[in-house]
Amino acid sequence: MALRVGQGELTVSQAAREYGVSRNTVRLWVARAAADSAARMCERSRRPHRIPRATDEELAQRILDMKARRPIWGAKKIVAKLWPEDPPLSVRTADRILSRHGLVGARSQPRPEIRFERSQPNELLQVDFKGLGRPRLGYSPLSVLDDATRFCLALRPLPDIRSATIFSALWDVFGEYGLPEAVLTDNASCFADVSCRGPSWFEAQLWLLGIRVLHGRPLHPQTQGKVERFHGTIERELGPLARQQDIREAERVYARFVHDYNYERPHEALDMRAPGKLYMASPRKRPARMPRHEPAPGAVLRQVQVNGRFVFHCKRYAAGKGLSGEQVELREEQDGHGVYFANRRFAALDDLKG
Repeated sequence: MALRVGQGELTVSQAAREYGVSRNTVRLWVARAAADSAARMCERSRRPHRIPRATDEELAQRILDMKARRPIWGAKKIVAKLWPEDPPLSVRTADRILSRHGLVGARSQPRPEIRFERSQPNELLQVDFKGLGRPRLGYSPLSVLDDATRFCLALRPLPDIRSATIFSALWDVFGEYGLPEAVLTDNASCFADVSCRGPSWFEAQLWLLGIRVLHGRPLHPQTQGKVERFHGTIERELGPLARQQDIREAERVYARFVHDYNYERPHEALDMRAPGKLYMASPRKRPARMPRHEPAPGAVLRQVQVNGRFVFHCKRYAAGKGLSGEQVELREEQDGHGVYFANRRFAALDDLKG
């Protein structure tokens, strides 16, 4: 176009109509052809020569330095950590700085979230094991997470997943942080006994401490979404370090991670505050020793045998092996008898026949 106008083949108006551009555009390119020669013409950068409000290089370098120390963190966490109050730049600006240096990964389309959470610390603790895959390392990390604040009360490598071992670890946690109102677990055999209506041994111990026990629906890990996301954070931030060969070294690695997670790492669900800023220990102190079942005076009691059964009016009933050696209380109700342990009704008597 510029050559044809320059050689007199077309007027400015004719070139504008033929090439579908404005007359000013035709004049611009003709002038460039005259100044630079047609062979050297190309589209020029529209970037301004001077940006009055450009981000200070020192601020940009602090963002890049923090990203180097925390490669998993995004712009939101970095800004919240560097400037907890009154940040000098926006999260979007920080994200652009990271993007210019190739430090922003591909983003998936965000999905709408439905959140269910307790409003106060210690209303509910989520308890689960962190899977480590193969080969087995001789220990399994037990996670204990507060539902309301995401505070990690424990991440402990246990030598086995027996109910007694788990409860011993929780006993120590309760001694440090007090008793919660409820505990949520999955339906693994170490936590629940789905084959009977009575409580598992693990559930019975928590009942004796006045703690309710909840279980997620089978095949629905989202019920324990917070502890599952916590396990995802472990994978992203620890990676291979989460799989120490020695259990004592695993304890040290996990302890450092938990301190960082609780007190250093901003959490998006907590308005970029660390969980340790919000969590408070429970006012319900753990007793010095395990309490025993104390039935009401004059209550109708039956001893549960080793096989998990008891006899009432010459009939056998199955309360489950979780109550072996304990006494259950039978309370007369409108439609028969209810069966209680630790002041909790867990079944109607007729439902335990067998």
